[in-house]
Amino acid sequence: MDSPPDSLSQALQPWKVSPPVQGAFRADVWKRIGDRTRETWGVYVRAHAAAWLVAATVVIGAAAYTGHATAQARVRADREALAVTYLVDLDPRVQAELRP
Repeated sequence: MDSPPDSLSQALQPWKVSPPVQGAFRADVWKRIGDRTRETWGVYVRAHAAAWLVAATVVIGAAAYTGHATAQARVRADREALAVTYLVDLDPRVQAELRP
């Protein structure tokens, strides 16, 4: 099953791209790669200190919030269990309604 001729493909067929030749392109790329490999970890961190500080602050803040929320939930659950146990021990008639 042949598709009908596409006017766009026919219009683009004679069009050819011929980019200018850069003789030192490959050498320049390897030079830039070599310059980056000589960069030490300390130089990298100093150059990106603000970004690392923001990332560390976000991670520490998220961990602190998660830990706090988890601790609060556990305290609430322990408080409820303690109250139920206390009421059951205090009044045996409550045992039918509240079971620890």
